[in-house]
Amino acid sequence: MDDDRIRWSASTGAFYRPSIHGAAIPADAVAITDSRHAMLLEGQAAGRAIVAGMVGRPGLAPARRVCVGELRTAAIDAVKSEAARRILAIATLERQSNDNALIALAALDPAADREQLASALDRRRRIDAIRTASDAIEMQLATWAAGALTDLDVATLAGWPKE
Repeated sequence: MDDDRIRWSASTGAFYRPSIHGAAIPADAVAITDSRHAMLLEGQAAGRAIVAGMVGRPGLAPARRVCVGELRTAAIDAVKSEAARRILAIATLERQSNDNALIALAALDPAADREQLASALDRRRRIDAIRTASDAIEMQLATWAAGALTDLDVATLAGWPKE
């Protein structure tokens, strides 16, 4: 028996090699071939879970079907992240806060610095355009079929304002 064969433990769901892990290998670990190890890792990379089968030997669970609701939620989360990235490229949170204060001050004080106000209002207009686009894109995604939501690159979707 090859002493350094890869082992898999159902109790930990992890792989072990005696030359690396020594005595730390759980008692329930079973030896597997290098080709079985590679097949299990490929299946895991494709989204399948490695599970204990007969007598604790590792196998792959059936592929999990993702429902359209999960795809929509992931796509909408990605749109929100993209919007946040675009907004922060225009102004940090601190800059946005300072712009809001300047805009409010200008409403009360006509002598406020007009050049700074113009810059603040421009940033605000660009940020508001991103938020509006994000909302519109999210509404569109709510109507898309599962196939259109798979491997979606939200950064390239039509509807984002030109920067």
